[in-house]
Amino acid sequence: MDERTITISGYSKTFSITGWRIGYSVSHAKWAQMIGYLNDLIYVCAPAPLQMGVAKGILELKLEYYKELCFLYAQKRDKLCNILSEIGLKPSIPQGAYYVLADVSHLPGRTSKEKTMVILSKTGVASVPDEAFFHKAGSSQFVRFCFAKEDKELDDACRRLEQLGAL
Repeated sequence: MDERTITISGYSKTFSITGWRIGYSVSHAKWAQMIGYLNDLIYVCAPAPLQMGVAKGILELKLEYYKELCFLYAQKRDKLCNILSEIGLKPSIPQGAYYVLADVSHLPGRTSKEKTMVILSKTGVASVPDEAFFHKAGSSQFVRFCFAKEDKELDDACRRLEQLGAL
């Protein structure tokens, strides 16, 4: 599989630098050169000081940093998934993302976009409709919530989401 696998990722959430847009690609050499050419034609690279900051993080952060990050994200994920379960929005529990898809099929609205607006109007909590990610007949039953938030914000969102339990 090593000749057919291309991994593309970034450091946005790992280092809390979402606006920096610094990422990487790992692939077999035959793909790496083509990816490099395409990248040069399409994208302007991130400023050198930002690249240096990420490089310093990669080189100097110890394993404990990443373990703690995983632990903190797991806590945040569980907090959000627990409240979603309690209010009847069955979550699809992620194994490595900071987003949760929740089944909103029983909420008012025909489409997931309409359902996100119901959630927003009733709770003030924003979510993203599944139709923003894929188009499939009958798929408008999920919304996506992000839990990569400060604890205070996430706690507040969870309290607000409890208001959906009555719907």
